[in-house]
Amino acid sequence: MSMGTTSRVVLSDEMQKAKGECQSFRSQVKSLAQELDSIINTLLSTGFQGEAADGLKQFYDNNIAAFLADGGTFDQFLSMFDKDGDGLFDSIEKALTIGDGVDPALGDNNKSIGQSNGSGS
Repeated sequence: MSMGTTSRVVLSDEMQKAKGECQSFRSQVKSLAQELDSIINTLLSTGFQGEAADGLKQFYDNNIAAFLADGGTFDQFLSMFDKDGDGLFDSIEKALTIGDGVDPALGDNNKSIGQSNGSGS
């Protein structure tokens, strides 16, 4: 977290990094899902047959492929970050600041942690 010229907390770098990491993660998962799909299709087309094969195909289609599909549960979860990420970072920034800058007492409080105030308490 960096400080601006008016002691304002700036989260834009962290926010952009988090968004980039989310996009990278989504791409990696999509690539792995395509690889898994290819493996399942190859397995089922090269001799794995019968009830067990049918059960595997049904389980894969109904659970794994549906979870990883565009618009599926996984995609919806990551989309929440895309959609709400800006609001999340805005909330963090507002929680850390008062008005136009960092709470001035924050520095004093941090400096005095563990130090006696001399009043005997």
